[in-house]
Amino acid sequence: MKKVIFPGSFDPPTLGHLDIALRAANIFDYVYIAIGQNPRKKHRAFSPEERMELLSTVLHQVPNVEIVTFNGLLADFANTLGVKTILRAIRNASDFDYENLQAQMNRRLGNVETLYMVADEKFRLISSALIHEIAGYGRRLHGFVPEEIEKLVFERLSQLDTMNELLD
Repeated sequence: MKKVIFPGSFDPPTLGHLDIALRAANIFDYVYIAIGQNPRKKHRAFSPEERMELLSTVLHQVPNVEIVTFNGLLADFANTLGVKTILRAIRNASDFDYENLQAQMNRRLGNVETLYMVADEKFRLISSALIHEIAGYGRRLHGFVPEEIEKLVFERLSQLDTMNELLD
């Protein structure tokens, strides 16, 4: 059985994330969507559990996808699951430069290979950071996040922006 891990922060999940997950589910027998908990990124809009719920909402109909969370090194987590392949999305050259370094380290630390999937052209400009900014200005997130979670994501992100203004 060919298994793959598609890791990310998914804060929030985007249409680009969903596209990669669905394409991976068509290629691999089993796809782990792995929500990483990066200790260097302390301010998250959604908790790991909330991100799991958001991803479950948009991927519940895909039987060969499992949403998991992990702490620590991705290579170690992959080995724990018995998975030898990591899937990463590439939107642009800077993504490739960053992901290439990560791939080399994962191979060195855990003998895990990385495959790259090029983002669909219509999703290349979408990033979680951009979604935070758009919502912060009170703009709808239609066309950026899956429709099923759009309202919840907008409410949370616009509320966070208001809280940040009060704290500044």
